[in-house]
Order: sequence, then C-alpha cells, then structure tokens
Amino acid sequence: MAQSVDFEIRLKAPDGSILRNLRMEVDGLGDLLRGVTRRSEEAGAGLRKMAATSVLIDTSVRAVENLKGVVSGLVAPFASFEQAMAKANTMANKSGEEFKALEGQIKSLGNEIPMLRDEIAGGLYQVISNGVSEGNWIDYLKKSTKAAVGGVADLGQTVTVTATLIKNYGMSWDAAGTIQDKIQMTAKNGVTSFEQLAQALPRVSGSASQLGVQINELMAVFATTTGVTGNTSEVSTQLAAVLNSLIKPTSEATAAADAMGIRFDAASVKACGGFRNFLVELDASVQAYAASSGQLAETIYGQLFGSAEALRLLGSLTGEQKDKFADNIAAMEESVGTIDEAYNQMSSTFDASMTLIKNKMASMGDWVASAVSFAAPWLEIGANVGTAAMSMSQLSMMAGKLVTGIKSLELASHAAAAAQHVVSAATKAWSVAQAALNVIMSLNPVGIVVM
Repeated sequence: MAQSVDFEIRLKAPDGSILRNLRMEVDGLGDLLRGVTRRSEEAGAGLRKMAATSVLIDTSVRAVENLKGVVSGLVAPFASFEQAMAKANTMANKSGEEFKALEGQIKSLGNEIPMLRDEIAGGLYQVISNGVSEGNWIDYLKKSTKAAVGGVADLGQTVTVTATLIKNYGMSWDAAGTIQDKIQMTAKNGVTSFEQLAQALPRVSGSASQLGVQINELMAVFATTTGVTGNTSEVSTQLAAVLNSLIKPTSEATAAADAMGIRFDAASVKACGGFRNFLVELDASVQAYAASSGQLAETIYGQLFGSAEALRLLGSLTGEQKDKFADNIAAMEESVGTIDEAYNQMSSTFDASMTLIKNKMASMGDWVASAVSFAAPWLEIGANVGTAAMSMSQLSMMAGKLVTGIKSLELASHAAAAAQHVVSAATKAWSVAQAALNVIMSLNPVGIVVM
C-alpha cells in the first residue's frame, strides 16, 4: 500500500523583520496610491469645470467682438469721410446748410467717379488750398478726379500740377480739363506718366512761362525727350538748365552771342515767337558762325549754355529729334478728349465698379452709421475688457489647478518612494528565501524527508 509524506517549508529571517517590514511597506504604498487616485479625480473634475467656464467666457467675448466688427465695418467709411470733410472744411469754412450742401456734392461725385469718397474729400482740400475760386471748386474737382483715374495718378498731385500750370500761364480755372488733356497726351507720346509729369512740371513751368515757352512747347519737350535724353526727372533738370542759361547768361555766353550778332537773354524766346522758333533760329546762327569761324557747333553751344545737362537736351531738340519735336507740338493742339478716353477705359474695370458700389452702399448707410457711431468706442472698450477678464479668469483657474497638480505630484512622489522601499524589502526577503531553497536543493531525498 502506497504511503504519502506531507511536509511544509517555513522561511523567515532570524528576527522576522524582513517580511514584517515588507508587509508594512505594501500597506503604506496602498494608502498613498489611493490618495493619488483621489487627488487625480479631483483635478480632472476641476479641469473639466475650468474648460466649461473658459468656453462660456470665450463665447461671450467673441460675441461682443463680432458685434464690434459689424459696427466698426459700418462706421468706418462714415467716420473716414466725416474726418476728410472736416479737414476740407478747415479750408472751406462752411457751416450749417452750406456745409451739408458741400458734403452732398462730394457724395454725388463719389456715386459718379470710381474713387473713394474720403479721397475725393481730400482732393477738395487740395483744390481750395491751391487757390481755386469757390465757384469752380466742384467742377475743378470733378475734372481732376477724372484725370487722376484716367491718368492713374494721385488726386492731390493732379490738382496741384494743374493749378500750378494755370497760375503760371495766367489761364482761367475753366482750363483745367484742357491742361489735363495735354499732360495725358504727353504721357501717351513720351516715355513718362501723368504722375511723373505732375512731379516734374512744377519745377520748370514758372521759368518756361516767363521766358515765353508756350504750354504746348513745354509739353512737347517732355513728350520728345523722355526716354531719349533721360527720364522725366532728368529731362526737367536739363530743361531747367537751358532756361536758367537764358535767364542769367554768363559773360562767356554774352561774348559768344555778341560775336555771332544774336540776342541771347530772357527776352530771346519771346522775340522769336516761341521756344521752337528760338531753337531753329539759334541753330541756324550757330551753324553759320561755326562755318565762318572754323569752330565746332558743339563748342559754340557750350559757350552759350555751359552745362552738360543743357547741351544734352539741345542736341536732341535741334538734331535727330527736331521733327519729332514739331510733331508733338502739333499733337498738343489736338489733345482735347485724351483724358476722357483714358477715363472711360479705367472706369470700366472691375475695381472701378466695386469702388462705385462701395460709395453707394456707404451713402445709403450713412444715417445708420451716424446713429450707431457712438456705440463703437464702448464696444471696443467692452471687447478689450472682456478679453482681459477672460485671460485673468483663466490664469486664476489655471493657478489653482496647478497647486492641486503639485500636491498630486507630491503624493505620487511619496508613492514612488514607498514603492522603492517595497521593492527593497521584497529583494531582501527573496534573498533569504533563495538561500533557504539553495540549502534544500543541496540535500538528498532522505534529508528532505527528514526536514
């Protein structure tokens, strides 16, 4: 009959401290882990609450900002036009019904000319500032806006160059359209633009008119020589040098003129009946004297005009560009309608149509914009305050949750330390158990049974 042997193995340290400490460490670790879990759940609930509050605040602030955007978009065109008209009125000095009538005329131009209303109002400021008579304000401004659109130029510069030429040549304000046609024809026939001419012409128009250079001749100089002797600015410098040589001739120029028996002074151009006639007669005299004296024509011109800039322009107008100069003078006589042609092309573009629509929409919304304009600053302040409050609230909530998180991290740190102790105690217990097992395994079966 088979018999069975029952035996058990009991392992412990001599004083039982290892296993006892291990049990205590494990119990402590469990308490810490439960604390970490509880704190984590509290932190999660707090974060969800913070997120919900932030969404609510953010939605409220965005609603105010959207309202502010709507009001600002409605008020901006009105406010810009109002400011431009106020600036223009510092020159016009109108009040009451007179100012309202002037404002209405500018709005009407905005519904007709594809240029923003505040730009047109800014042009009115320039019109009055340049001394245009009151009865011609609107007509002059309308012609100038069309010239600026057709010539792709700045309205202020267009107003100013036109006024400068009118005043220098003693013309009436009604001649604004005629002058602008000539400037556009010059841009068309030369290598230049309306805007470049608006910058260059005031530099020479005063001297040119005083010397008797006709306005058609002045324009023809730029139409002929730009792109040949230099750009628009350089041509104005060259022409100024020619004109200054006549206004204040040097002693060398006077001596050379006396030797040729010609007149060379400020009255020379007028005496010849114009600038082109002066150049034709002067060149004939220079060529004849060069042939009789044996000097070069270039040397004689140098004695008369001196500067290289003047000689460059004269060499072109009396040389290879002589016939072109005459043709451009004739073209200025036929320049009527040049601006209208350019304006019709530019005003038919998509951008021009959109500008007209903006002006008309702004005019229709002026009364609404005027009514709500008072609210725009308060909405701006409200949106800014709301944004600041939301930021402070979120910062406060985040600070609180940060403190909770730090506490949770402290508990987790303690738990990690406790776990390390548990591992250390378990390691010691395993060492004792392993030593005992090694002893058991070294015994024979009989010794095991005895044990």
